[in-house]
Amino acid sequence: MSGSLPPDISVVVATRGRPEIVGEALSSLAAQTLPADAFEVVVVVNGSSDGTYEAVEEVARQQTDMHVRVLRSERPGVAHARTVGLWAARGTHMTIVDDDDRVTPHYLEDLLAAVEPGIVPLAWLADVEPDAPDAPDFANYYSDALTAALAIPGAAEGAPVPVVRLPQAISLNVGKLVPVSLARTVGYDFSLRGGSDFVFWTKAFAHEQFSFRVLPDRRACYLRTKVPDSLSRQEPGYDFSITQRLACIGSLESIPDSTGDVERLTRHMVRSQLVHAQRFLGRNPDQRTTVIEDVESRRLRRMFWSTVNEGAAQDLALLYCFTPWVGTAGIVAARRLRERGVLVDVVCKDLDEMRDRDTSLKVIADPWVARVAALGGPADFSSWGSVESWSGGVFAQLEEWGTDHRSVYSRAMWVASHLVAAQYKLRNPSVPWTAEFSDPISRTIHGRRRPGRAREGALLEELRSGMRAAGFEPPDHHDTFEWAEVAAYALADEVLFTNENQLEYMLDYCPDPALAERVRAVATVRPHPTLPPRFYDLAEPDYVLDEGVVNLGYFGAFYPTRGLTEVTGALEGLPAHVRSRVRLHVFTQDPATIRSAVVDAGLADCVVVNPYVGFLEFLALTRRFDVLVVNDADSSEHGPGGNPYLPSKLSDYLGSGTPVWAIVEPGSVMSRRSLAHTTLLGDVAAAAEVVTGLVAARAAGPVGASADL
Repeated sequence: MSGSLPPDISVVVATRGRPEIVGEALSSLAAQTLPADAFEVVVVVNGSSDGTYEAVEEVARQQTDMHVRVLRSERPGVAHARTVGLWAARGTHMTIVDDDDRVTPHYLEDLLAAVEPGIVPLAWLADVEPDAPDAPDFANYYSDALTAALAIPGAAEGAPVPVVRLPQAISLNVGKLVPVSLARTVGYDFSLRGGSDFVFWTKAFAHEQFSFRVLPDRRACYLRTKVPDSLSRQEPGYDFSITQRLACIGSLESIPDSTGDVERLTRHMVRSQLVHAQRFLGRNPDQRTTVIEDVESRRLRRMFWSTVNEGAAQDLALLYCFTPWVGTAGIVAARRLRERGVLVDVVCKDLDEMRDRDTSLKVIADPWVARVAALGGPADFSSWGSVESWSGGVFAQLEEWGTDHRSVYSRAMWVASHLVAAQYKLRNPSVPWTAEFSDPISRTIHGRRRPGRAREGALLEELRSGMRAAGFEPPDHHDTFEWAEVAAYALADEVLFTNENQLEYMLDYCPDPALAERVRAVATVRPHPTLPPRFYDLAEPDYVLDEGVVNLGYFGAFYPTRGLTEVTGALEGLPAHVRSRVRLHVFTQDPATIRSAVVDAGLADCVVVNPYVGFLEFLALTRRFDVLVVNDADSSEHGPGGNPYLPSKLSDYLGSGTPVWAIVEPGSVMSRRSLAHTTLLGDVAAAAEVVTGLVAARAAGPVGASADL
């Protein structure tokens, strides 16, 4: 190296504990056709105290034809060693050579000749066996990708290749030149025990969107030595397949989300890591819950469960309404899938014409979902035509998938879910079917029949014949909603209800006592699922509370049967000095109308009206209030028996840890729960006592649960 000019290339070699091997790498560099003053070699001995440093120094002294510097790094880890070499580098470009590998004589010369601004040149990669170093094998994914890239128009003549067309080149550190300035800006992630190479190059591309240039001549070749203890030959256990892969994905989280090539490449690299998780779970399916907890504890934005779960589901869920479409039915279905802990394929309905999408909702069930087919076409809550249309789409989709599922699950208010699941059961009689009812389907809150008309055709006839074959007489009318109930009653292997009152009420109006008895024999009562505590920390809503007052939170629709007249009535009658110390925060479907009513009632000083928030924001907000308010639907018109409705948000409230004030109907399921505060529907005086007590407790200290807990 002559004069004061920096070399063109710094070759960084990290080594530890094997001086006899690194000598081969240095010998191949000494044989380069690139003039010796155009490059330097920086050898970093990392974490070794066994004489490796001295041995490498001796090897380096023997290489009199090139400039070699040997550095010591006490901290173990290849990423750290490469960083030491990077910051010691004097060249304008850098390349990596591993201590157990070699390069061909034209390697550095041809790479340097292909350099220009915005271009990263790529050399070829061949594998060699230790006992046959002169027999390079180009049959590897890297060189296969380079061969394919040369078929891109102009690439063989040196035209740049977009990185997204050649992502395989990102996976290895070797075989390319990078400007030292860019490498120093990006740096290596010391925390990674594997995968620092592709993480480095992905971040480098995010910082400076370069292109590749494939060297058409294989004379510039990186010779990778196959060794018995290499990662590619190790048994991929949990640490390698899960812990290290998730750490790499976590490191990539520093790259901001975007819509261009950077995001496409980042997602590709994330998915390439998740393939390891897919293979691990294929061998160790009993570890799925552990993996899910590990993943979710890291809160990764780019987590593609579809990659991890691809092709692994053996069970089916038919859910007309499902996430990411916003709605209680779909959200509760997602929570139920999570609770069931069975990996499923889902067929649902594209509800874009009826519902908004919220992609954040996918976090609920995604770990337990392999494939999702959202079928198009007109969507409707009760139209028989929409049921028939969805039925045809479901069976066409299942035929396309070609999977013999071992169970089927459906959940309804949306009648199509149960009706098509009944068809599936009839066509696959050995497959167990679980049918869940969120609420009574065929009866309204007032106990009246819900209108909906089935029509004659193949679907109805299939259901009619199936019921008769099961030993039950089908309905002699065309009530869509009753058909959805009785088909599940007659054919499902398990019928799931959310509460005991619902079961008794629905079976009380069941038209066939024998059918009702069958349901009792296969019925399970299971409340709405509560999500794990970590879900309450996923969102950070920008909502400010006055900490000097008692803050009550109410989330829900203001229906005539489920309003909040007890609380608003109590507020109206409170003395001014008490009312000034309380705020009722309402999140509802029509804030403008409700806000106007609040003003008219003279409650604008103590009632704050907001629009609905997203589900994850809702969960986060439930932890901020002093008390959460939930009320029963007024079911007094539906006839005798206990209230069959259990608000699904009670399960969400219970997961928050915040005290709950339930305004209940006598005999309802919620009235039997042990909650912080319980008053009756319509009892304004009792509601006033609760509010007054909360304000008094606030004056004495933090608001908490009442003594009766």
